[in-house]
Amino acid sequence: MTNVSHFPVLLQEVIEHLAIPSGGVALDLTLGLGGHAEALLSRANKKSRYLGVDRDGEARAVAMSRLGTDERFSVIASTYEDLWDMDEFRQWASVCAPEGMDVIFADLGVSNLQLKNPNRGFSFMSDGPLDMRMDSDGGVTALEWLQQQTEKSLADTLFTFGEERASKPISRAIFQAMNDDKMNTTRDLARSIYSVLPREIAIRKKQIDPATRTFQAIRIAVNSELVGLGRAIERAVSVLKTCGRIGIISFHSLEDRIVKQTFRRLAGIYDGQGREAPSPLPKFLRIISPGGIVPGEAELISNPPSRSARLRLAQRVPCMV
Repeated sequence: MTNVSHFPVLLQEVIEHLAIPSGGVALDLTLGLGGHAEALLSRANKKSRYLGVDRDGEARAVAMSRLGTDERFSVIASTYEDLWDMDEFRQWASVCAPEGMDVIFADLGVSNLQLKNPNRGFSFMSDGPLDMRMDSDGGVTALEWLQQQTEKSLADTLFTFGEERASKPISRAIFQAMNDDKMNTTRDLARSIYSVLPREIAIRKKQIDPATRTFQAIRIAVNSELVGLGRAIERAVSVLKTCGRIGIISFHSLEDRIVKQTFRRLAGIYDGQGREAPSPLPKFLRIISPGGIVPGEAELISNPPSRSARLRLAQRVPCMV
């Protein structure tokens, strides 16, 4: 198992706004390495319960190694989209949370465990197989996914999921490398991107690495990360107790937009299509800190990857039809 440093993002803010009440129940939809879970449980009483959910077996193993002896802690292997229809979840909820959840949390970022392990293929900073699967036991790898694309579909993905303006020339460069049988590793993919957007220029201008957006887009597509996110939030809110809180940390504008719009729609002030609601909508949530919470200066210095994180919070209210 890979040893990596783990810096839970916006940890103090999560502790402040999502503390588990006495005897309360928390649901963590993206357990990861368990850093947020450990902090929240350390401040909860003995009657509290915490369920962590994650699709990544390696991440679950790390979380279990730090929290597995805590009787309040349980783990389920699943995605946040599929969890709600699982018998295992329903059984746990019927025993531990028959009246609903007090706290629901999700950290949508990629973990250091995934980024720092070259064999997982998530990072352009080291060479490894083009994998990028969050669940290494199933699904197509990034290379297999690329081989299923056309030059146009790849360009569309890079533009949609990476907001990459140079999507078309980058797609052409990737397909040229695949046609030449030079697309097998993360370094091969990065090299294709740099042939269009030279890394040296980005470094000189102090811009993000040119490979960032393309790697993000392919990772999102391989793992279907945005599929069902809005619906998962709706399902999560439906099992919140009145006055229970939900907090979601996002790391890029695409997922943050889904979180923001879903929260606003469930708060009765948004129709989900980019317009203000023409008439009152059912109200399930009260939004806390409408602009979201971002890392402070100290965290940005100690943990630079936190720079793109944003925590959005909301509280369950009685439904008003």
